[in-house]
Amino acid sequence: MRGETVKLYRDRRGSAYIYLCVIVLFISALLSVLLLYMGLTAQVRMQKREVQSKLDGCLISFAAEAFDALKQGDRAEEAMDTDRLTAECYAALGFARSDTVYTETDGGCRMSRPDVTVWSDDGFGVKVTYTATFPVRWNGKNYDVLTIPVSVTSCYHGKGEFR
Repeated sequence: MRGETVKLYRDRRGSAYIYLCVIVLFISALLSVLLLYMGLTAQVRMQKREVQSKLDGCLISFAAEAFDALKQGDRAEEAMDTDRLTAECYAALGFARSDTVYTETDGGCRMSRPDVTVWSDDGFGVKVTYTATFPVRWNGKNYDVLTIPVSVTSCYHGKGEFR
């Protein structure tokens, strides 16, 4: 076995370089796929973080308006209007009443119309579920589309009720 390996390395015809080239090609292809995967997961995380930030901002403004209304003497049911919160969430995410798909300008991510669920237990919040599609690009060419179901929750937990 050792003698064959030594002969292979001392071969002057260059057949040892073929194995080295195959190994280098395999490692470079594996590295390329790994970098593509890392880029896609980073895109998904950034998009989810952006949606979370928009929902948090919407929820903060809704909470401030509801608190001001309660301080002015409005009823709690009027101040905590869930339909208004749902409409504000759609507007914050960039959806009009008739829009079904939102395409981001920078990353090419397409976001389907989300399902916004408002809840109130020990506070209030929203849960948004949608489908995000990302184009799979490699070497400047689009090969496929990655479709991911996403769920984002934004909530405000208070120690007491609004009074």
